[in-house]
Amino acid sequence: MKKLRLSVLLIFLCVAGQLDAATITDDAGQKLDFPAPPARVVSVVPSVTEAICFMGASGSLAGVTYQDTDFEGTAGLPVVGGPLTPRFGIINELDPDLLIVAPRDFERAKAERKDHTYQILVIDDNVSLAESEAHIGAIGKIFDKTSEADAIIRGNREFLETIGMKTERIPKDRRKKAILLTLAPGGIATVGGKSFQAEMIRAAGGITGDFTEEAAEPLTLEKLRDFDPDFIFASHTEHAQIKTFLEGTEWRELRALKDGYLHSFPGPLVNRASAHVGYFVAWLSSEIYSGEFADRSKLVYPEEILSERAISLDVPYVDRARIVESRILDFVHRTLLIDFKRPQMIVSTVDGGHDNILAVGNSYSPTPTWSIYHKLGFDKSQSDLFEVLKLDKNKVDVMLTGADMNNVVIKTASYRDMTATALVTAGVEGNAIRTSKDTGSWYEPGTINVLILTNHRLSEQAATRAIITVTEAKTAALWDMDIRSVQTPLENPATGTGTDTVVIVAGEGVSLDGSGGHTKMGELIADVVYRGVLDALLKQNGKTQRRNVFERLEERGIFIPNMTGFTYSDMEELLLSPTYKECQGFLESAFSLSDAHIMGQLRDLSYFDKSALQIASDIAGRPVERIEEIIPRDDLPIVLKTALDALATGLKYRGEAK
Repeated sequence: MKKLRLSVLLIFLCVAGQLDAATITDDAGQKLDFPAPPARVVSVVPSVTEAICFMGASGSLAGVTYQDTDFEGTAGLPVVGGPLTPRFGIINELDPDLLIVAPRDFERAKAERKDHTYQILVIDDNVSLAESEAHIGAIGKIFDKTSEADAIIRGNREFLETIGMKTERIPKDRRKKAILLTLAPGGIATVGGKSFQAEMIRAAGGITGDFTEEAAEPLTLEKLRDFDPDFIFASHTEHAQIKTFLEGTEWRELRALKDGYLHSFPGPLVNRASAHVGYFVAWLSSEIYSGEFADRSKLVYPEEILSERAISLDVPYVDRARIVESRILDFVHRTLLIDFKRPQMIVSTVDGGHDNILAVGNSYSPTPTWSIYHKLGFDKSQSDLFEVLKLDKNKVDVMLTGADMNNVVIKTASYRDMTATALVTAGVEGNAIRTSKDTGSWYEPGTINVLILTNHRLSEQAATRAIITVTEAKTAALWDMDIRSVQTPLENPATGTGTDTVVIVAGEGVSLDGSGGHTKMGELIADVVYRGVLDALLKQNGKTQRRNVFERLEERGIFIPNMTGFTYSDMEELLLSPTYKECQGFLESAFSLSDAHIMGQLRDLSYFDKSALQIASDIAGRPVERIEEIIPRDDLPIVLKTALDALATGLKYRGEAK
């Protein structure tokens, strides 16, 4: 690793039996003492917030940016602005004992602190991978989470070392040129050659271009043609706009885009060097070199079982339940396996109905293997898993998913002598869809996977009917959470992921012929599935029913920093400031009204139009006669377009008044 610059955090520990204090010198040259872990922390540096949460210290957070509300432990926390636009008035109201800011905000933070006594810790968020590692170690010391910080660092190194060994086996003349595209005024740009994003591309085995060293560089078609990349990607938040730009110009003729495919990854992974940097490098590398990674003759580790841990499951006919870790295709998989004391009858959307089943399960495949499994297909992927786990395919039924088994949720409900148990994993970030509206493209099973066990014997009829009950409960949970279709997010709430899987174990005991909504067993099954989906989405995706308005906008493909027609900092202020608290409620009501209007449940929008004029007038501080068309998005449904234009119109008139 390259030599760290002088401003990287230096750690000095005073140890007397136990950790008594941590003293650090931060990226602004301040020496700060932490006699005990801070209890009320506001972080406006997303990479630091991510590290805090990943090491299990989220309980210390009192406020975060709107980009950080999907980390475990941050749901429902006060939002203090965006990473580039912290609201110090809100921060002061939260009365923190520590504020974490980037260098760009340090002077303002000191000036805005006024008579408050909290410490200000400065950590640069635009750092090398080595510097990011040092930051994680420092955060671990501050929060007395050194072992957890070490585990994060070790995990990142293991990913990077694995990818290093795999890409070393690729001949140099077969190495691929890769480039990250970003938005720029009037066009697109790429990152500098010394940026951490370029470093991640190189760590993934990609070849980066001879562009500027430090800052982002606007791109011309000539520059990109000269580089002639093999692999082009963007963050999810900018993907749609960049794709539209490329398709509307002769840029679309670039060799890497001739198949019409612009690769896309989650923005937090692309734009942060933090706790998940090794994970992202592995995922990126597997996409760049999917063919090479699928070649089992070039694996660097043996495919084998690594460990297993028991989980508690109180079902009479279950012999044992456990999560097995294995290494397949050089990456760690986690499989939930439930062994029965006696063979069971099951109904499965994976393999249909079967008798004589000795075990059922749910298996997590990590992202670096996804492109490989898409090439191999479901049958081959499942048979490879069974071979490593030494399972008999004729006596075992296992679902496949991209949701981690560390996030499995177990829910149980009882009524008199009846009990139903659901084991649920759920993730909706990549392929949530609205059935009957969206396009089907994939055949692999499961992103929301549900396994049902009861203490009664379900007849074949009851076991089959239970699938409908499970599906209805799952969809109810998604609609109550306003989970959006990824294909048509502006118009449609999701009904599922399009690849969901259900396994019903018929079980033993008193025989039952009914499991529909009018039956007691159906009620129990629906209850455990509904609660299980809610909790699984929280664990896997950090989603709750009370997501902030910024997250709900982004889920609809509306990214305030990417919009023009106003200063996005002003729009953030409207949606955060207590002075304009009705603006958030107005926009949240527009979400529901927009769906109702699209579905034909709401036809007359005159009342909403009056509300839009009123909200614009309130923002402007004077009467507004009409809502102007300011937001340049012709694809927005009329209700959302009116709502956003109303906010922007109010801002425009307020600015003119000033």
